[in-house]
Amino acid sequence: MAREPAMVTRNRQAAEAGDAVAQFNLGNMYRIGYQLAQDADKALHWLNLSARQGNADAIQVLKSLGVFQEETAAEATVTAVSAPAPESGGAKAVVSELGPLAPPVPEPDPLRTGDETVDPALLQNQAKAGDPAAQVALGNAYRHGQGIPVDLAKALRWYTLAAGQKDAAGQFAMGVMHELGLATEQSDADALAWYTEAALQGYAPAQFNLGNMILSGRGCEADPALAAQWFIRAADQGDASARFALAALYETGRGVVQDEPRAAELYGLAADQGDAAAQFNLSNMLRQGRGVDVDAVQAAHLCHRAAAQGLAQAQVNYGLMLSTSSGVPRNEVEAVQWFRRAAEQNDPHGAYLLSVVLRHGRGVAADAGQALAWLRRAADGGLKQAKLELAEAVERARKAEPRS
Repeated sequence: MAREPAMVTRNRQAAEAGDAVAQFNLGNMYRIGYQLAQDADKALHWLNLSARQGNADAIQVLKSLGVFQEETAAEATVTAVSAPAPESGGAKAVVSELGPLAPPVPEPDPLRTGDETVDPALLQNQAKAGDPAAQVALGNAYRHGQGIPVDLAKALRWYTLAAGQKDAAGQFAMGVMHELGLATEQSDADALAWYTEAALQGYAPAQFNLGNMILSGRGCEADPALAAQWFIRAADQGDASARFALAALYETGRGVVQDEPRAAELYGLAADQGDAAAQFNLSNMLRQGRGVDVDAVQAAHLCHRAAAQGLAQAQVNYGLMLSTSSGVPRNEVEAVQWFRRAAEQNDPHGAYLLSVVLRHGRGVAADAGQALAWLRRAADGGLKQAKLELAEAVERARKAEPRS
């Protein structure tokens, strides 16, 4: 039997001891399938226990699901939630938050140097004279067609010459070429070897990519503890992606001792550098009070920053914050815009929530046809709730058909 994640165990033990916040956390984990299998019955069990103790978050979620009864928490003072209500008789779950993002995959094109103008002739002269920095720059120019036609063979040649001089950037470039299959065939083993050479010289991008390969077991056996050590080295040099990856490990206790305050600190550093995923994860921690004090306003601010950068998960959450007055004034019209942005990126949660508001006319004119179309998109994206509601909609349409 798989071992239960430490986060779940900690909340389960506290919930069973009667802690209302832990009961809410555990119920919410069951509700959205975060860190454990989704289970609506268990979700309602723990959310109801929390609500009976007056936990406002639990009451808010139960209201959004359409199953809250005033007698459940007679002594609690509650502000009504503005999340779209499901149709009576149908499936009732409405997504209200998303879990944290996992550590990032290696940068798909880490050698891109931007759109700056390069002088191929000057680089040729410097590269031929043996300057490793010029050799790497010339390799980049051939690889991206900066001032000269794309030629991967020539790019590899110049990277090889730089790497042969033990230049860390050249070694890193060789690792990328092998990892992406641009040298010959894709070779994780060769990529791992080149990243290691550059990482041992203290080259932060190589340390990050090496950590990612070790974490996922590409070219070697997976070893989260060793991956964490490489992330630490890169993070100490200020690498934003490494800070995010390391924070994700501290948040979950994977490869390191779980330390949510440390995770929040690292997410904060990466968030300040503009990393959207870090902004999103820190927003979740601030909203839930994990590792930091609860701060709904700062959570909304960070979520908005991530959403504005195009992160679909953040667009969904920020839309929900707007629709439930969580850290920001209620604005259902703007919420719809964020749901739509996420949906147009094929995010199933965004598509589902867009279908709900279109069905009920929350912040937008009701449109049953569009609502059904977006519900179908959400179901095609694998969202269980959308599949259930779509099946119900199809069945209702079938029953409404005139019989011959």
